[in-house]
Amino acid sequence: MSDISLLIWHFIRQHSAANFRKIEKIDPQAMRTLLDYAWPGNIRELHNVVEYAFAVGRGTTLRWSELPPEFRESRTVEPQTVQNAPLSAAEESAAIRQALERSNGRVTQAARSLGMSRAAFWRKRKIYGV
Repeated sequence: MSDISLLIWHFIRQHSAANFRKIEKIDPQAMRTLLDYAWPGNIRELHNVVEYAFAVGRGTTLRWSELPPEFRESRTVEPQTVQNAPLSAAEESAAIRQALERSNGRVTQAARSLGMSRAAFWRKRKIYGV
């Protein structure tokens, strides 16, 4: 967990140096959300989230409302797991393909069937080339 916090601040310093916005602190709710997230996309996903917050936010505090939509949406359906273990990349890619087939290409319906937001579903499709 401390690694995530260090990485968050590293990316904030990077973006602060390259942008007009300077983030000096993180709202506790935003930090809790970031620390509690599993980060299946690893460091690249964390970097993208910080970059998103810089793009949409204002001021010196990174707020919860500046996180991507999938971080702010309540999840009513848990993602598919095998005996509570996260899916492998191949399994997740296959699940995305199957969800799209079952929904006849309807992205919103496919995303919901997997318990994801449209944004998370789109990002995972991009990662897996689906």
